[in-house]
Amino acid sequence: MPAKPRWEEYQDKVAVFLSQVGFDVTVDETIRGARAKHKIDVTARMRIAGLDQCWLIECKSWKRRVPKERVLTFLGIVEDIGADRGLLFSESGFQAGAIYAAQNTNITLTSLAEFENSFPTEVSSDRAKALDERIAGLMQAFAAVWDLPECERAAVFAQYSGPSGFPELLEGTPHAVIGVTARLSQMRQALEDARFNRWPVIYFPLDHTDGELFNTSDWEGLLFVAVKTLLTCESIYAHMTTSGAGRVDWRDLQPPDLVELLDAIRNLSS
Repeated sequence: MPAKPRWEEYQDKVAVFLSQVGFDVTVDETIRGARAKHKIDVTARMRIAGLDQCWLIECKSWKRRVPKERVLTFLGIVEDIGADRGLLFSESGFQAGAIYAAQNTNITLTSLAEFENSFPTEVSSDRAKALDERIAGLMQAFAAVWDLPECERAAVFAQYSGPSGFPELLEGTPHAVIGVTARLSQMRQALEDARFNRWPVIYFPLDHTDGELFNTSDWEGLLFVAVKTLLTCESIYAHMTTSGAGRVDWRDLQPPDLVELLDAIRNLSS
């Protein structure tokens, strides 16, 4: 049996690694975009932070550095398909123009060894981006309550059982919802700080009090509290918008493991 060509071996190595770290991988997939069909070296799909992600991968087993034109062509394919990310692999490097062309895009230029080393941070950053999109959507949903007819709006706000945000704002009053939306906004800032490597990142629990400071210094800790807090906020919104829902203490909507973690941190600092 003849040996595989070098380019195919390289493509297989990339596909195997992505498969090993949890992606659903397809090699040589043809995908129809908005304007044309495209044959993709490797397509990697995974559900990250509750959102489906699609990465397109192009593998260049060349002896020369990849030029700018190849990056621009690949960028056009990624945009036409609407993929979340594009990864261009090369073991020979990239020309200066190619590196410049990939800046401020969703294209990553890398080698296999470099990507293997950076993968945990890459995925954490993508999880943070996906979480940010969920948070933004939830904030829009809270804001949309104000667009309801007055009688419906009053009924929804009357069922709000989340933190008030300010002592003078009682649960069940319209502006008390700032207790959740302010925390969601702060969480978006924390995720952005982490994506730009601004550690440690400040995390504000839903029941945050003045003078209380929670720092997270790694992706694992930040993503844990962010996911659990977002789930709580989503539960608060679902309760608030469910017709006829009874009163509830929002603290009971928090995942138990989040409560245990926050209690442990507070006990250590007291």
